[in-house]
Amino acid sequence: MSKEFTQADLQNQAGALATEIIDCVLRQPEPPRTVVVLEALVMLYRIHAQSLSPHGIGLCAMTLGQLAGEMLQASTATKVPGCNAIH
Repeated sequence: MSKEFTQADLQNQAGALATEIIDCVLRQPEPPRTVVVLEALVMLYRIHAQSLSPHGIGLCAMTLGQLAGEMLQASTATKVPGCNAIH
């Protein structure tokens, strides 16, 4: 029986992949905005999620939920003139 993929495994492998993305995509002379990279990763998740086990989907859902919470919190931390948070 194979070892179950854990949250620690997810964090370790995600950290290594994030470093690759930074080196290959975000450090180019004219890097795309980080939000574009994030959108691409969410699209990849949506396409790939169908092939994940229920456990894998749960791990990804928790990670995306944490990120969404952090982003909502950050979006209200600094008031930008003409930009009202919608939440």
